[in-house]
Amino acid sequence: MAPNDARNGAQPKTLTILGCGTLGSAILFGLLSSRAHDALEKPLSDRPIDVKKEHGLLDGETHQSSLEDDEEMQKPTRFIACVRTPESADRLRRELAMFKRPSPVNIVQGENARAVQAADTVLLGCQPQDLVTCLGEPAVKKALQGKLLISILAGVTIPQIDGVLNQPDRSRSTPTPNGNLRPTSIIRAMPNTASFVRSSTTVITSCPNATPSAIQLVEWLFDSIGTVTQVTPIQFDICTALCGSTPAFFALFIESLLDGAVALGLKRSEAQIMAAETMKGAAMLMLAGESPDAVKEKVATPGGSTIQGLLELERKAVRGTIADALIRCTAAASVLGSRQA
Repeated sequence: MAPNDARNGAQPKTLTILGCGTLGSAILFGLLSSRAHDALEKPLSDRPIDVKKEHGLLDGETHQSSLEDDEEMQKPTRFIACVRTPESADRLRRELAMFKRPSPVNIVQGENARAVQAADTVLLGCQPQDLVTCLGEPAVKKALQGKLLISILAGVTIPQIDGVLNQPDRSRSTPTPNGNLRPTSIIRAMPNTASFVRSSTTVITSCPNATPSAIQLVEWLFDSIGTVTQVTPIQFDICTALCGSTPAFFALFIESLLDGAVALGLKRSEAQIMAAETMKGAAMLMLAGESPDAVKEKVATPGGSTIQGLLELERKAVRGTIADALIRCTAAASVLGSRQA
């Protein structure tokens, strides 16, 4: 039995994904794949939860997370996926059907407040411009009090999220006292689409009131779908571009190689496997400690064919173009949060 399950009266913990789009789904499926290999998994946690019945919630009631008071991290074993449209709900159901075991995921549509009430931890995965719409609802803000909120919104800072959560409810004629409110712990994370295959490179940064158990939980969550690195807030937009956007850069580079290979007579499907495996091998060499320059020098032997290709790339200013693309991408990431609805 896992240590966090050994407590008397301990209930399975729930993670709500608020805005389960492409990246939210990638994280969810990565976690489910990881759970499938967890020898300590408990059968109880395989039962999907009913957000209206599991915690005995009525309108306005909130399930209080114990994460803030616990010295030991408690892993979520149940999941709620929040979507806006019936089409998104149908998509998730189809994709969840690939898991042979009963799914511990409950899909809800248009019930953000109730799903947050039923959660111990909330993963915010909506579009950056929808931040206010998603979190500005008074019932959602109330339900988040004292809980851990993990944001994967590109370009949206912790102070911006905190500002939305602490914005007065203008629908009330008199302000609601907030002196007794428990603050929401906010941690930013930027994984990438390789979460689908448990190979994400994720960076995280936290607010000052985040507890060690909260940070440990976030590290565990994203470590189960890849690797995790803590960075400072000022570095976060750079890492958003470097880790979150570059899979598209790499895909474009491989796509260009495939076009050349097809023009020379190879089948695209065969060329894709060869190019992707070659890129993977080069990455593994660098992860083992070799510098990019050392890898390049090993391949580009004197008088060989590789140096001719490298010279052509340099003549076309590919190096500077790629660097400029990353700089432009970072600048764009830094203003995504300013387009809030």
